Formats: sequence, structure tokens, C-alpha cells
Amino acid sequence: MKIYGDYHTHTYFSDGRRSVEENVSAAVARGLEAVAVSDHGFDNPDRFSLTREKAARQTELIAEARCDHPDIRIYHAIEADITGTDGDIDMRPEDFARFDYVIAGFHRFAKPHTARDFFGFYLPAYFSFAFRPSADVVRRNTRAFNAMIKRYPIAFVAHLNDMVICDPKEVAECAADHGTYLEINMKHIDVFERALDGILATDVKLIANTDAHTPGKVGDFTELEKLLQRVPELSPRILNAVPGEIIFRN
Repeated sequence: MKIYGDYHTHTYFSDGRRSVEENVSAAVARGLEAVAVSDHGFDNPDRFSLTREKAARQTELIAEARCDHPDIRIYHAIEADITGTDGDIDMRPEDFARFDYVIAGFHRFAKPHTARDFFGFYLPAYFSFAFRPSADVVRRNTRAFNAMIKRYPIAFVAHLNDMVICDPKEVAECAADHGTYLEINMKHIDVFERALDGILATDVKLIANTDAHTPGKVGDFTELEKLLQRVPELSPRILNAVPGEIIFRN
């Protein structure tokens, strides 16, 4: 299957290895129609995330890349963090205008908003690899993700059920109702597969992305091909498997 855009990549402005120009050039070399620079959000440690000052400089570099590469759509996005049980994310109202769209997901090093969020949201996530969260925790996590989708114009949820375990069917239904997509993340294929039954029980749309942290991974969808051999019914849901511009919630 050909994928026409990679809408989740990182640069040295957060924890990626290379520049905006190098990611864009890699996307051009792969024959993509679109690529996004989508570095980590503001509540991660500054060394590994965007600050508002770095975001402003990144905007300038993306503008330059658009001039240098007019034949590919280049998006300026951000991978924001869900930071609490109320569905809060690490963005201020004025931040949204900086970006073409907002991705959101859970990241272990982001700062919880309150002590309650640390103990009720982050701490169970840290141990979810070893201990299945209780039903109460899963319900609380699900309410948090649904609240986030309802409150904010999230374009797509990144690597759902990575550490923070939700009911994927409930989150997928909420996403579908609000025009938010779910991501098939090449770095977290196993996480996606564990949520498959719930996702397939809804009509939510999907977007496949590499989450590339080096230019060599931009546009590399080898893992998607393997997944589709196992689950071919996913193919019609993948928005960037069709050429043309994707309309993101914003």
C-alpha cells in the first residue's frame, strides 16, 4: 500500500536527531505528497520539547522549507501532552493559532497539572507494562481522553493506549463523533494491535504515521505493510492511503 503523507515526525527542536530541512528532504525523496514537523509539547523538559520561543523559530524554518520545496505540503504541528484526568493538555488558548493542527497523546516525562493527576493518571501508567490497571483506572483514563477530545480541536490521538490504558472502543467512538482521527503509529504497532477489536467496532478514521525521529525513518511504512497482511480490513480506513489533502480538525 502506498502512503502519501507522513503527518508525525520530530526534529532537533525536541527529541529528534535532525533538522526541518532534512525531514522535508527525506519526505521528498520518498515521494510523499505531505509531511509534518510535529515536535513534543510545552510541558516536557525544555531540552526534549518545544518552548514557545523554539516554536517561533521553527515556524520560520518551515516557511523557508515551503519556499524551497513547493511540490510537497509541509505542515507545522505539535504533539501535545494530555496531562490530567480532566483531559487537560499542555497548551494555552493562544498556542493553537501557531500550528496547522494539534496531535495529542500521553508522554511519561510531561508534567502533570496537579498531584492528583500524578497519582491518579501518571503513576498507574508508569506500571501498566507490568500490572494491568484496575477497571476504575481504565474508566478514569477513558474519561480523560474523551474529555480531551471534546474540549480541544485534536486532529488525531497519537499511539492510543501507550502506557495510559483506556477502553479503545469508547475513545474511538468519541473521536469519530468529533472529527478526530486515531493514529497507527509505526513505533507502537503492538499497542495499536492490542486496541484493534475496539477500534474496528466503530467507524473512526485512521492515519498512519512513522513518528520518525531521524530522516531515514520519514515515510518508512514497512511495519504498516506487515500489519495490513494480518488485518487487511484496516486499509479502507487509512486516510493517507489516498492521494490528496487531508482535512484536519482545527
